[in-house]
Amino acid sequence: MDCLKSLLLLVLILTGATPCFAKDDKRFASVTSYLEESVANETVAGGSVLVFHKGDIVFQSGFGYADIKSQRPFQIDTPVVVASVSKPLLGTALYRLVDTGRLDVSTPVSKYLAEFSACKLESGLPVKRAPTVTELLTHTAGLRYDDAPEGRIWFQDWTKNQTLEFVVGKVAIDFPFKTQPGTRFAYSGIGTEIAARVGEVITDLPRNEMLEALLCQPLGMKYTFYRDERGLQKLSGPMPTRYFRSKKSGKLLVSTRRDVPAVNRYSSSGGNIISTAPDLLRWLLMIRNGGVHEGTTFLSPDTVSNMLKPHGPGKTAHGGLFVRETNLAGEPVHWGHTGSSGTSVWFDRAKDTIGIMLTQTKFSDIRPFRTELQKRITSAVIK
Repeated sequence: MDCLKSLLLLVLILTGATPCFAKDDKRFASVTSYLEESVANETVAGGSVLVFHKGDIVFQSGFGYADIKSQRPFQIDTPVVVASVSKPLLGTALYRLVDTGRLDVSTPVSKYLAEFSACKLESGLPVKRAPTVTELLTHTAGLRYDDAPEGRIWFQDWTKNQTLEFVVGKVAIDFPFKTQPGTRFAYSGIGTEIAARVGEVITDLPRNEMLEALLCQPLGMKYTFYRDERGLQKLSGPMPTRYFRSKKSGKLLVSTRRDVPAVNRYSSSGGNIISTAPDLLRWLLMIRNGGVHEGTTFLSPDTVSNMLKPHGPGKTAHGGLFVRETNLAGEPVHWGHTGSSGTSVWFDRAKDTIGIMLTQTKFSDIRPFRTELQKRITSAVIK
């Protein structure tokens, strides 16, 4: 019965139909009122929320504005830059290569990228071995972390209009490691760049096309792609405006607009994917269903299990999601990821719940909003 409900649900998502139970469930009155209040007091400009629970979409809603000035509404299927939610999306794509035996995530990446065969630490000492893809995806590779000087290379002028091959090649030469691989957790988007480059080498596809071939097309994620000139042509309208909160006035202000990369030119591998709430549900449903998508095996159950397995140090699962909760036996039961653009996704196996919250209001400015919203959603589904 649960499989049948899931199949009917996917048909609804594919056709764009809205289930009659999607927005009228009285359990979610507290969620709806909180969203309305948060827009009214300018905590957040707007966004989309989708909740799946035990085989059904139990709540889905666009709220507030995609653009405050024009009062363009935020819809449930409004596409957004998902920021660091890009990391586990890319991780899932790479695990398809694991599933077919083309990628070994436990071997040093020097097997695929010769430029990482003789790297050094900042001290000048040699790195004992190159990091593995698992270490790259779990932020345990020993690389420069995001908040370190020049840690966010995607904002630096030398990366503009380059290929990922060029960027990663320069990282191998000019960015010495902070620590030996596998010895410390340090959140590093640079690791995601190297992992993406490994995927390019194996598939002989540019990263943007690799993501679509391995993940988006097979899962029917029609509005999920890296943000570049070709990707934006797929959209029927403008992207939502991005906002941040003024520390002086407390008002929401428009963020600096970012350049659109040319086709297959460099942008953040772990931060520049566009997607929608319905598309992200397709991805998370596949994980929830043990690798099965619309009755077809997308990933083997063993591969999904490995992808969700925690990897220390730190609390990141092998595929890039963070482990947020474990059961009494110490087994992970709740995974999730957030993004700096104001996005959050989670999968709670214990409660059989998937939650998706997408905004374009700076995440660090809406952290309390995200926490309270998830608390209210959890309260609603367990009533």
